[in-house]
Amino acid sequence: MDKTATDKTAMDKTAVEQLKVIIADELDVNLTKEEIDDNAPLFEGGLGLDSIVIVELISLIEEKFGIEFADTELSPEYFSNLHVLAEFVSEKLASRAKVAESVR
Repeated sequence: MDKTATDKTAMDKTAVEQLKVIIADELDVNLTKEEIDDNAPLFEGGLGLDSIVIVELISLIEEKFGIEFADTELSPEYFSNLHVLAEFVSEKLASRAKVAESVR
């Protein structure tokens, strides 16, 4: 595995852990961080998050990670499970870092 892939994997794992903390500690979901399965669906059949909680989650992600979701990015596919959401957040962070780097 090359350094870029290793960095991305580490970034995704960090994002998963941060998302677990946000879900367990800041949302009204009655789950502990340890109870949250990375691969469980965020909606029915998994964590059971409803649309109101997802809106709160989006707001907290934007605040904690310093990113913004475009309207086109508010698709259920990005919220299928924590791994997918973490990859998406990591890509947004990497994109933001590249833009910041190119401005310097």
